Amino acid sequence: MTNLDELASDIDENERHVPGIKPDNEARIVFGAGLPRTRQALSVVYLHGFTASQAEGAPAHRTIAAACEAHLFLNRLAGHGTDEPGAMAGASPERWRADADAALEVGLRLGEKVVLVSTSMGASLALDLAVRRPEAIAAVVAWSPGIRVHDPEQLRAAVLLQGAVPSPGERSPFQRRYWSSMVHTDGYRAIARLFIEWMRPERLRAIACPVFFGLWDGGENDRDTLTSVMAMRDAFGWLGTPASRRRLVAYDHAAHVLASPERSPAAARVLADSLAFLHDMGVAR
Repeated sequence: MTNLDELASDIDENERHVPGIKPDNEARIVFGAGLPRTRQALSVVYLHGFTASQAEGAPAHRTIAAACEAHLFLNRLAGHGTDEPGAMAGASPERWRADADAALEVGLRLGEKVVLVSTSMGASLALDLAVRRPEAIAAVVAWSPGIRVHDPEQLRAAVLLQGAVPSPGERSPFQRRYWSSMVHTDGYRAIARLFIEWMRPERLRAIACPVFFGLWDGGENDRDTLTSVMAMRDAFGWLGTPASRRRLVAYDHAAHVLASPERSPAAARVLADSLAFLHDMGVAR
């Protein structure tokens, strides 16, 4: 058994002790097919969004890891992957930042540099890592990055609530398997702080690595209704990354969960464009 096998076993053991965790929502290492279970030049870490889990980015994150000839770490943020009503009680941006830091450390045990693949709030955390840990990040793939919410009034109402509340809207069987059905309102307060305090131009200007932004914006009545398209476009302009090493692609007939074929009609295009960008940056073959 290698050191990485032991690391994977430790992660699995820790996840087994999480109360109420749903099947296939666990954090885990996915070793690359045909790769030795030793540290590679690159690893891929997937950071999921608010109330979501690793399935939000599947199978795209696995395909990207294969193209990077990398092992993959599927992270799980605190309070996620379970329908326990109190799972997000006490949630804070600092707690999720600590989770992202720990995920990056796993990535650095798997590879010398890390490609961060991310969705929504996970992309916010990926951008925050790129600000704070530039030496460790090979590239960031940010799908529907959370900069500001689409409807500030809705979030303002949510942060005034107390205790656990049902997730809004109808949920398909797939969503019920991989997204939280109950959310403690501390989670809404945490995400509001994260966007306002950390997704700011003076911070994102420090980012210099290759960055891909994918967003749902096909025009009026065909754009993201969870995160602000205008804010995503503004944030892309804030990046310190040279213009030749950053790319923004807008998709019509898509969904906020941009890369999931279960949620987004544009998922195949999103994956193809993400792979093409990483190839052009010399990160993927």
